[in-house]
Amino acid sequence: MKLKVTLVFSIVTAATAIIGIFMTWWQIRNSNKQSLFEKRLQLFLFADGLANLIRETPTVLNEKDDIEMANDFDFLLLTNNAELSSITSVIKDAKDSDKHQVFLKELESFKGREQMAKFVFKDPTVDIVSSFIQVYCELLLSTYQYQILLDNMLDSSKRFGWDKEEAAQKLHENTYRSALNQKVDTLKQNCMCMNLMLHKKDLESN
Repeated sequence: MKLKVTLVFSIVTAATAIIGIFMTWWQIRNSNKQSLFEKRLQLFLFADGLANLIRETPTVLNEKDDIEMANDFDFLLLTNNAELSSITSVIKDAKDSDKHQVFLKELESFKGREQMAKFVFKDPTVDIVSSFIQVYCELLLSTYQYQILLDNMLDSSKRFGWDKEEAAQKLHENTYRSALNQKVDTLKQNCMCMNLMLHKKDLESN
């Protein structure tokens, strides 16, 4: 009789332990799913926010066929949302070391989001979202670098008496503008992919 009671007790204990393990696993699984969903949503909203800036002001992606004196305004348009508000003002004094550090930190944040997108999304969404974030970051950097060139052109004009065209030639403005246009063209293509993906998701939800 004692043997039967002991056996039943052992079975109940084992079953309880198994149920406990299963419940723990279930809670962890649901928690991981929730965490994954939140990360996906956060990245998706960030990327969509960037795409929305382009949709609202598509002229920011126009090709620069001459010295782009409105470069700083383009930068303001590209950073005109809450997520990027910390770097909007850096373009006004691009060579300032403190502002430069703020800008570099934001670029690192972009890279972190790009890498996170590669972990939390599945194909083909992963390629679209991560590439879009990466290319947007590269355009911001190229726009920032071009602004430093414009500031150097202005300083050189004052120092040496050069006109705008002479300063542009001596400081190789066309090389920087060509690099900027390449980033613009690449972002155009990636923005089309983002918009197509968003349109597809809208259709699927209706």
